[in-house]
Amino acid sequence: MGINDRLNQLNLKRALSYLKRNGVGKTYYKVMERLDRDNDESDYTEYVLNSRLSEEELERQRRKNFFHNYRFSFLVPAYNTDPVLLRQMIDSVMAQTYPHWELCIADGSDTDTVKKTVAGYCSGLKEEVRSKIRYQRLNQNRGIAGNSNGALVMATGDYVGLLDHDDILTPDALFRIMEVLDKGMERDGNIYSNRYKAVYSDEDKTDLECTRFFDHHRKPDFDIDLLRSNNYICHLFVVKTQTARRAGGFRSEFNGAQDHDFIFRCLEQLEPSEIYHIPRVLYHWRATPQSTAENPDNKLYAYEAGKRAVRSHLERLKLKAAVTDTSHLGFYRVRYEVKDPRVKIMTKEEWDHLTGEVFEGIEEDYIMILGRDIEPLGGDYIEELAGMLSRSEVGAAGGKVFDRHGRIDSAGYMYDEEGKLKPVYRGMNGHYSGYLHRASIQHKVDGLPGDCMMVKKEAVNFLDKPVLSDKYITVYDPFAKFKRKGRNKPEKRK
Repeated sequence: MGINDRLNQLNLKRALSYLKRNGVGKTYYKVMERLDRDNDESDYTEYVLNSRLSEEELERQRRKNFFHNYRFSFLVPAYNTDPVLLRQMIDSVMAQTYPHWELCIADGSDTDTVKKTVAGYCSGLKEEVRSKIRYQRLNQNRGIAGNSNGALVMATGDYVGLLDHDDILTPDALFRIMEVLDKGMERDGNIYSNRYKAVYSDEDKTDLECTRFFDHHRKPDFDIDLLRSNNYICHLFVVKTQTARRAGGFRSEFNGAQDHDFIFRCLEQLEPSEIYHIPRVLYHWRATPQSTAENPDNKLYAYEAGKRAVRSHLERLKLKAAVTDTSHLGFYRVRYEVKDPRVKIMTKEEWDHLTGEVFEGIEEDYIMILGRDIEPLGGDYIEELAGMLSRSEVGAAGGKVFDRHGRIDSAGYMYDEEGKLKPVYRGMNGHYSGYLHRASIQHKVDGLPGDCMMVKKEAVNFLDKPVLSDKYITVYDPFAKFKRKGRNKPEKRK
């Protein structure tokens, strides 16, 4: 997508809305970063079109036999859907190379458009196919949560998947999920079960004509901190039907973010090892002028609902925290409550030369390691990072570090494809928010700079030197900000 595609009335309206909320400076850098990302994705549509599966590959998938043929129920809440878009959605389900599915359409429309479109589509199908498309006209429009519950009631499959009425699945979507579930089969005597109770994939967006693809969303493996910052899981998401029903379905008080709330309540029942991420686009999210995919300002209420969904999730887990907006719609900050944290501050040199005896003698719960050339930008970094460490699963937390030129020096470290720890966003303009705002929201990382992080004492194993236990996760929190005055690069630490 080039600059000419961005210079239209809709995007100018979005820019004006952002300007009113955040001011001229932030708006300028947001626009520049958006154009930079568009430039980086300039050949993405061509990549998608050239990556479409050959007929030979599709046929191979159709012939594949799995150990257990799970059945999938797609939940589609419909309301006055454009017939062309509805047909395209149904086409994408019909095109699945894995055949064991049903499409559950719960129609809350105040017209007969959806009913006639579905009936017309089914009229030319054989009975065994027609029976897989299940339609119910609801007695009234119950809102997106209520209509989704209507579809959930209809579901008879082993797993349910969330599918919007105008979006598109790739033809191998269910096949890729079945590959995962096939690997997840476990046997206990004569009883077989699957270790994976929820699966999600990457996604992107497409225009009305399905001729342009953009905003490729490459997701990480399950990350609860990122999910509390933003509903990054979104589509495609499938979950065991019994898990979905135990969660209580969808709640109308979270309309607009009902899927975020629903995903929280499903995943709260599961261990991280039961949640699988497929690093592959299986879902094309339709961007229309009325959708949040194209214009987030259209549904400001949805972002308020999302904030409430995060709060509700934290309350169920009995985690005391404040949830507030960031400058980006639909992205949140969670600040965990911690009272009078006991923190020992030491330099990197002190940390490196610790003896076991000195370490055991530390009375404080948390240790802040701060390099001599690092200075905090703001006085609340202690409470910010200690709040993260107050959670039982977090062993280390670090913030955003800028270099002396105002660029990002550290936003955490992640393993690359070769298994090496690499700094994320190093050298990026400090005013930029990063890929899908990841430099500006809380999320899990693989490592932090060794001279700017806080660790929980109980999470450290002291051998010949202190090492963070693998039982704990490491979190990046950009709301604790630091500046590096010197030239030396930080030592990375897992």
